[in-house]
Amino acid sequence: MTSSVLTSSAARSTVPSPAGRSEVARSARTPCPMMAGCRFRSNADERGSGTVLTLSVMLITAMVAFIAACVLSWFGCIHQTRTAADLASLAGAGAFDAGGDACATARATATSNHTTMTACNVDTNGVDVVVRVTVQIDARPAVAFGPSEFSHTSEAGHIG
Repeated sequence: MTSSVLTSSAARSTVPSPAGRSEVARSARTPCPMMAGCRFRSNADERGSGTVLTLSVMLITAMVAFIAACVLSWFGCIHQTRTAADLASLAGAGAFDAGGDACATARATATSNHTTMTACNVDTNGVDVVVRVTVQIDARPAVAFGPSEFSHTSEAGHIG
């Protein structure tokens, strides 16, 4: 009896060494120094980790792109609201100067700029005229974590 441990020939293969001695070829398994009691760790344990990493990076990139697109769209809504409020108040002041209805003209101007006029106030003190118009627009895109609407107030008039 030469050895007390029997090994299968399929599990071990002999490879001749340059010195002419037979050596047992190492398998694809590597020692795992992190875990006590573990003698070998197979490289097959890490299969699919590249796919998970790639999918995670793609998901994070898509989320950042969506949030950036929402914020940029909201800046556009803010700009549109401010522009519409300025135009509506100027149109209302012009109509008041010409003897027309300032608020009706301001409402028509706000509507033609795809906004909703929520308030109109004409202040006169005998000499000065100030038309104050507030318009609003629904936020696009409407998402749960963002604003639902934007509004802006603008004043225009004739002083003196």
